[in-house]
Amino acid sequence: MTEVPGGQPASESFTEPVGEPIVGSVAEAPVPRTAPPTDLAPSPAARPSDVVIVTFLALTAALLDVISATAWLTNRDQLGDAPIYLAWVTLLVGLGTAALALMLFMGSRWAKLILATFMGFHIVVHALAWISVGPGYAVQAMIAILIATVVLILLFSRESNAYLTGVKK
Repeated sequence: MTEVPGGQPASESFTEPVGEPIVGSVAEAPVPRTAPPTDLAPSPAARPSDVVIVTFLALTAALLDVISATAWLTNRDQLGDAPIYLAWVTLLVGLGTAALALMLFMGSRWAKLILATFMGFHIVVHALAWISVGPGYAVQAMIAILIATVVLILLFSRESNAYLTGVKK
């Protein structure tokens, strides 16, 4: 045997590195597929249309609240004696409603109860704003109160209750 500098025989010093197989090559064997385990939790039920409509209407109400509160805060000199705290409350209710609507869309049970409370605040705040600002705010207040009422009705419908509690219809 010939010796390699360093004192080791040539056959012992050289080992060829083996690389990873190329994707799709013969060396890569397909992994056999097994049936999914049956002990896993069942897949969640499909989201009912009531929850989608409630989410859309709640996001619309939230957007209208943020827009009206921002307009109210920027034009507060033109509104006269209307209390400015109602604009801040409207802005906070709008932002909270948007967050809760997204949580409800993901299936949160707590979001349903808190969103119902926020819709109650929504109705009260817009009624107070209607009284404070006067007839110039009447149409917007009526639309906001109507949206909040529809959200409350759909929030407690049979389909949305079944979806949020996990009970089959």
